[in-house]
Amino acid sequence: MFAGRYLWWMLTGIILLIFSAICLDHLTWLVLQLSHCVEMAGSCMPVVRFMGGTLKTALAWIAIGILFGTVMLRLAYLALLRSWGPLAALWFMACAPFLLFVATGERLQWQAISAALPLAFLFLACLLAYLAIAFEEGDTRPFGASPLLRGIVRAAALYGALAALAEMSWLPWAVAKALALPALPAVIANLQPRLQAALALGFGTILPGIFVLSVFVVALLLTLLPPGLVPPLRRKRVRLRQVRH
Repeated sequence: MFAGRYLWWMLTGIILLIFSAICLDHLTWLVLQLSHCVEMAGSCMPVVRFMGGTLKTALAWIAIGILFGTVMLRLAYLALLRSWGPLAALWFMACAPFLLFVATGERLQWQAISAALPLAFLFLACLLAYLAIAFEEGDTRPFGASPLLRGIVRAAALYGALAALAEMSWLPWAVAKALALPALPAVIANLQPRLQAALALGFGTILPGIFVLSVFVVALLLTLLPPGLVPPLRRKRVRLRQVRH
């Protein structure tokens, strides 16, 4: 999927999420007014449950599916599906509850959104924005040609992947349902807080995660520079002297 079509489908998924979160409630109110069910006590509940529950959740899942499928097709088009596909899928899995919370919530406030915002969502948003660049129309390689920058990007992405695993509170339940192993979910539930504490580096806050995210963003921006402006990773050559006897 080339950049123009990728951007169009991404905007479609985002607009669908915004419509589900903001506009669907007003549409529900309009449907109730036009149906005149307010004149009969209790007759509006089926409509409210369908519009505010079933339809809202369905639209949110459709939007998430559009975003996920678009990213996978874009990665496949850029020959990056093997290296970045599993990571993008992991970030989507970690962000799905947050996206559903925003899309299906009523009268959400910024405090509630910021409290539920996972770090994986910020990494995913940076990746989605980066993939919108038209690499196929220029000489710039995706994620740059410098091995040093590519290594920094991958290291920061690995931190984001570990943060996603630590933030997925529903992971033990999903493992128990999928594998039917009663001991494994308990192990995962015990390891997640330890992993989250290790990623915090003893600060007890999200500052290390924000720092790594900043490194991830800066490294991605540097990969967009022309190859001549990025210093190559030089390797020192050690010359062996022959000792004559």
